Amino acid sequence: MATKTRSGALLFAAIAVVTVVAIPELRVKVTDLVEGITGGTELVGEVETQFMVAASAASQVRKCVSQRNTLDQDCDDLKFVMIDAQRMPFIARNISTAWKAGKPGVLTKDSTRESVNRRQVCRPSFPRPNGGQCDEFPFASTRQGGEGAQEHEVPARENRCQGGTLGRRYDAAGIRDGDDFLVVITHPSKIAPGPYQGVDIAKERGDC
Repeated sequence: MATKTRSGALLFAAIAVVTVVAIPELRVKVTDLVEGITGGTELVGEVETQFMVAASAASQVRKCVSQRNTLDQDCDDLKFVMIDAQRMPFIARNISTAWKAGKPGVLTKDSTRESVNRRQVCRPSFPRPNGGQCDEFPFASTRQGGEGAQEHEVPARENRCQGGTLGRRYDAAGIRDGDDFLVVITHPSKIAPGPYQGVDIAKERGDC
C-alpha cells in the first residue's frame, strides 16, 4: 500500500540528474525540486512491523528491512530516527502530511542552525486554538528545518515526547552534525486521522 504524487514527466527528472552531475552546487536545489515531484508516503515491511516512510526514501528502508527484518542504525551505514505514532499520533500526522506535500524523508542533523530555525517557525503568532503546542517538520535540529517547515498544533505531551525521542536517538544512532538520517514512522495505523482538536488521544501511554 502506497500513496505517491508523481506530477511532472520523466524528462524533468532526467534533466535534473544531468544538472546535478554537471553543476554540483545546484544539487540541493535540484533535490528539493525532485522531492516535490515525488512527494508521498509508502508502507514498508510486514503488517505487524510496518513502517511508514517518505516515498522518496522507501527503497533504502525496504532494503534494510529485507536484510534484517527490522531497522537498525548500522544497516548499510544508514541511520534512522523513529517516530512512534502509537505515542505521538499527531506529530506522526504532521510528518506524514509533510511528506505528502513534498518535504524530505532524509534529513541532515545540524545543531548550529537550530536556534535560527526555531526563530523562523512556530512563532508566538502561530495559532493554538486548542491549547496545544506548535510542532514543525522538518525538525529544527536539521539543515532542512526552519523557514518553510510545516507547522501543526499538537498536544504538549507529544512535543515533550518527540524532544526526548530525538535526543536519545541522535545519541544511540551516533547521528552527529553533518550526518544524514532517515525518518521512519512506526505503528502507522495509529496516525491521527485528523487535526488536533484539544484531546490527547494517546495520553494514557504517557511520555516517552
